[in-house]
Amino acid sequence: MRSSRRLASAAVSTPVKAVLFDFGGTLFDYADLAGAQLESLEVFAREVGIAASAADLARAHRAATARTYRDYLPRPYYLHRDFFADAVRGMGSLLGRELGEAEIDRWFAIQHERRARDFRLRRGVVDTLRALRARGLHLGIVSNIDEDDLHHLIDRGELREHFDSLLSSEAAGSCKPDPGIFALALARAGCGADEALFVGDSLPADVAGANRAGMRSVLLWHRDDKRPPPDVPQPRHVIRAIPDLLDLV
Repeated sequence: MRSSRRLASAAVSTPVKAVLFDFGGTLFDYADLAGAQLESLEVFAREVGIAASAADLARAHRAATARTYRDYLPRPYYLHRDFFADAVRGMGSLLGRELGEAEIDRWFAIQHERRARDFRLRRGVVDTLRALRARGLHLGIVSNIDEDDLHHLIDRGELREHFDSLLSSEAAGSCKPDPGIFALALARAGCGADEALFVGDSLPADVAGANRAGMRSVLLWHRDDKRPPPDVPQPRHVIRAIPDLLDLV
């Protein structure tokens, strides 16, 4: 894989005025929350009477989430509470238990507590944000997340002071890769699409959407065992860690 320095040399001459970030998977790693997720599933299963091993719970939840993601991705807008509720309902169905609204509410309460406990930022995030701010850039978050979750995690990570704009899909009425959320983010940044970097970890949502909006897409790719697939929308740049952004601006 080419390094971020070699990719940076290909950048066009238009100055960068804004760096906009996806949140989940980009500024924090979902792998850091894996233990909290499994613990939440086990506690929830005991409470609602699902008799399954930890491995079976995790497998059913992954399968249900993947199916729900495929169903929701083409939609221009949806609440993420609905997405995650449908995923856990799907898990219940796979394990022979139909879940009601009160049980879904309980799932969110259990997950919320344990996720907050284990939440942490990726290495180098704060130092990189400070360095980018020192260069006079507008910094923003553009996340497929509901308002309450976004602001809860922003405060949990003590990130609010580092950003000029925070945009959830709920506030935008648009979910990536739909163009509406990108257009609103650019308007808030006060710059043209070719003057903004968009940094994310998802090829179908972040890269495809940013490319379509005319932005300079940056894929955070931290896997050593494989390259980004060639048969999907390709990013303008690839970085291996958040501090590599400093080579691009």
